[in-house]
Amino acid sequence: MYDREIKTLRFMQGYGDQLAADIAPQDFCRQPVEGMNHPAWIFGHLALAADAHAAYVGGAPQLGDWNERFGFGSELLIHPDEYPSKDELMTAWHDANERYIAAVSSASAKDLAKPTKGPLAESLPTVGDFLTFSLTAHVSLHLGQLSAWRRASGMPRLF
Repeated sequence: MYDREIKTLRFMQGYGDQLAADIAPQDFCRQPVEGMNHPAWIFGHLALAADAHAAYVGGAPQLGDWNERFGFGSELLIHPDEYPSKDELMTAWHDANERYIAAVSSASAKDLAKPTKGPLAESLPTVGDFLTFSLTAHVSLHLGQLSAWRRASGMPRLF
């Protein structure tokens, strides 16, 4: 049912891997511009989101303790010791995406028709609407932030 959205998520995961590949682990918390989301927060947030959004369709969240560091409205920290390592963040994102894909792939029409809760409910009224956004646009939005971070850091663009 979500074949295109899942294909888009997998493409964006590959793009995220490319964006992160040449970023040194010690630079994952660097802010070239004050207040700019850095790679550690972006990948932690994307992992947490995939993990949490899978719960809409029966997934079992595993990163709930990450909400304070990576959830909506969380404080952006700049010390690397306050975040998991680059490798841990990238692994967590990949693993959460796989759990998310599994949950979405087994979602029923009844699951997708349920109302969305939270701040996006008015714009994305059903779980199906929300999952489409989450699988595609949410990831793209944050990887766009990472692309801007790279440029502000003097790194080359990929696209």
